[in-house]
Amino acid sequence: GLIVVGSHVGQTSRQLAVLRARPGTAAIELDVPAVLRGEAAVVAAAARPVAAALRDSDVLLYTSRAVATGPDAAGSLAIARTVSAALAGLVRDVLAARPPAWVLAKGGITSHDIAVHGLGIRRARVAGQLFPGLISVFHPADAAPAAAGLPYVVFAGNVGGEGTLAQVVDILNGDEEAGA
Repeated sequence: GLIVVGSHVGQTSRQLAVLRARPGTAAIELDVPAVLRGEAAVVAAAARPVAAALRDSDVLLYTSRAVATGPDAAGSLAIARTVSAALAGLVRDVLAARPPAWVLAKGGITSHDIAVHGLGIRRARVAGQLFPGLISVFHPADAAPAAAGLPYVVFAGNVGGEGTLAQVVDILNGDEEAGA
């Protein structure tokens, strides 16, 4: 599966550290400063190892952890949207090269942009929640051809405990006892 993390809240960074410490997940960082400098090749350069790693393992694609901020709220939102657009473009490239078994997106703007711009979702069936009131699972019904039917998980940034991201990955991989 493909885990895409754009959220920068402290809880997400702690969850990311737990998942990265486990074996079996390839971790690939998207260089946010390079994205913000307009280095278009950075997205293509990240897409190749993500697609290659999906052959053998789950892939954790995450943004560099240093938070980039603008001079005001509007500037910071523009930065967040630029980074999210880069992540969505990267997911689109990976989907074309090697569709994963499932996709999980962590972060509000990230989840929306991955759904709409990365997977081309226009309509989806709600499968349910992995935890009560949290972390929804969708099955795209009207989406990019490679994304149709692919389980898509929306995981807000400031949700769950330190091990919740790893638990969700276990559940998506069919190991619900490990996720418990």
